[in-house]
Amino acid sequence: MAEKIRQYVEKGILPGPDVRHYIASTFSHPTRRDLQTILNDRGNCERETLLELIFFPDLELQVALEDTIEAGRFHRDAEADVLRRLMRKKPVAAFFYPDENAAVRFALPEDAARQFIARLHISKDLPGDLREAVDGTLQGEDRLRARVMIRNARFACRGAGAAFLASLFISMDGQPAPLFECLEFVLHFLETVPPDSDLKTALAARKQRYRNHLLKAGYVEKMRGSRNAETLMVQGVRLPHCDPGDAMRKIVMLDAVALAIYGQTL
Repeated sequence: MAEKIRQYVEKGILPGPDVRHYIASTFSHPTRRDLQTILNDRGNCERETLLELIFFPDLELQVALEDTIEAGRFHRDAEADVLRRLMRKKPVAAFFYPDENAAVRFALPEDAARQFIARLHISKDLPGDLREAVDGTLQGEDRLRARVMIRNARFACRGAGAAFLASLFISMDGQPAPLFECLEFVLHFLETVPPDSDLKTALAARKQRYRNHLLKAGYVEKMRGSRNAETLMVQGVRLPHCDPGDAMRKIVMLDAVALAIYGQTL
């Protein structure tokens, strides 16, 4: 694991659009020499944020590392061990900005390496039944991508939540297009409900909440036909912080999940 990370940072990191925008707006389109100075200046208050953005593992990298992580069966203390092994190699990171012709090179800071490894979630293992459901219904990069998405989720993947996810994969029979949209929805849903929730009841309540948002948004739109937003606020009308289109998409997604798992909409 440490060797693969070393190879990644030394081969050269290409910044995505968000990182490029941050660099250009924060440091006024710095030259390669300017950026070299910033990355080596521990007193620069923006350096830590820049390092965090540079060394934030994206989905593509995580997919590339997933088989290594899965095969490693890393224990809870493994992150510290991987960090020690990595820093022992004294890696020199290569970062391509402003173009891809030459890289800014600098010693990989230990704090940046620690955060990078933590975001890989190497010790978060998928329960056996869920792993079998993923591996039995998806192939190739789709299988790896699904495992990475679950690994990145901010909830304890076990018990009813893990069984719910396994049912989703089995019920949708490995159809990647709708499956990944539904998986993203379900992972967010499981992150936002108490771990001991009855998930069918919680799904039904979530759908009702989306319906209420749509009804209120429609009501306010009718009222706004003759009055502007400022007048409505003065009159005590609370404007909904809801995108009706987004709420409708979530209802459609929720119905697809319920139909796949329970055989009916809620």
